[in-house]
Amino acid sequence: MSTRRDFLRAASAAAVLSPALLRGATDKLGRILPQRELGVTGEKVTAFGLGGHHVGVAKDEKTAQALIERAIERGVRFFDNAVNYQNGLSETFYGKFLTPKYRDHVFITTKSSRNTAEGVRKDFEDSLRRLATDRIDLWQIHSLQSVEDVKERIQNGVVEVFLEMREKKRARYIGFTGHTSQEAHCYFIDWCREKGIHMDTCLMPVNLFDTHYDSFLTHVEPKLRENRIGLLAMKTMVFGRVFGPAKALDPSIVTPKNLHEFVYSLPVSCMLSGCETVEQVDQNTAILENFRPMEEKRRNELIAAVKPISGPDLEYYKRRI
Repeated sequence: MSTRRDFLRAASAAAVLSPALLRGATDKLGRILPQRELGVTGEKVTAFGLGGHHVGVAKDEKTAQALIERAIERGVRFFDNAVNYQNGLSETFYGKFLTPKYRDHVFITTKSSRNTAEGVRKDFEDSLRRLATDRIDLWQIHSLQSVEDVKERIQNGVVEVFLEMREKKRARYIGFTGHTSQEAHCYFIDWCREKGIHMDTCLMPVNLFDTHYDSFLTHVEPKLRENRIGLLAMKTMVFGRVFGPAKALDPSIVTPKNLHEFVYSLPVSCMLSGCETVEQVDQNTAILENFRPMEEKRRNELIAAVKPISGPDLEYYKRRI
């Protein structure tokens, strides 16, 4: 059975294999944030991506537009979304404020959590309409909940629809996501390998606290590397919940800079983070601009330091079923 020690050993090796951070790129919109290769797709994406969920949280067009425009100004070119974020409102905001001006310069992702072929097919068409685009750069099987959930989606033809859309180039790449069950991810990766199916990406929790409780990094990350699946990171700041419990620690331990740099020091193609203000966009992008790889000793020190606040109370999204 894998242990945290196994992960630390694997992470040390993985950090050497982390995608190179490519700096200095520009486009017609201006300078671009440092980029990394997206798995083995050959695609280059900004190593920071704007999370779509928070773009729709305020349910306010002015706020959504300000977040999108500021992200573009700061060099973000990766924009995350999902059908069910604010009941489609987040996608609608992208369709109104992102794609009309910037479609040819940005990488747009969305997701469907439906568990039937008919459901995901409908979601795909609805996403295209709301996003005001004729293609999705990365379409993802969203929020795998359990091994049983994965089996049901497979049985109901969900994977076939995703493969079809990639084959038709309506979705350039396909992937899967989840933050509840590392077993679900492992099962799906193994099933895909057995069937000769290659998923381009996996979006999962990557943070300082994960290795202390039912770890995605310990169990899933090595499988991703073995199967050449690009890793996208989420829950880096545990949906913002970490800063309450962190009051019990040395304040130099849990900081946005440490949380982000820990992730960037691992084999992650892009870290997705939700921002609710333009100041948060500025803060997050500045961390990436100034990033230097975190040494193994420092990573291990931080992991050990956060053990007292780690576990199911903090990472509440695990084991929700």
